[in-house]
Amino acid sequence: HRVLGEVSDVLYDDASNEARWMVIKPGMLRAGHYAPVEGSYVTNDGRVVVPFDKHWLHTAPKATGLHVLDNGTLRQLTEHYDLSSN
Repeated sequence: HRVLGEVSDVLYDDASNEARWMVIKPGMLRAGHYAPVEGSYVTNDGRVVVPFDKHWLHTAPKATGLHVLDNGTLRQLTEHYDLSSN
């Protein structure tokens, strides 16, 4: 598995209190990007494995400000990660 960055934040669904999105920060001078928690898992050594590659992550909407997702960003993320069936 290739290291894509560090998980710097996790966003939870207000209604269910389930983790829905994470922010993966690829490096100190680069903006973080949102990634879905769904399909990801944690290895025995604590690494988070996600079901997409570096290019897919880096073309996702950037995580800015306080990491609060508005409806427009949620729509973009749903389309980018092809989550429309969920």
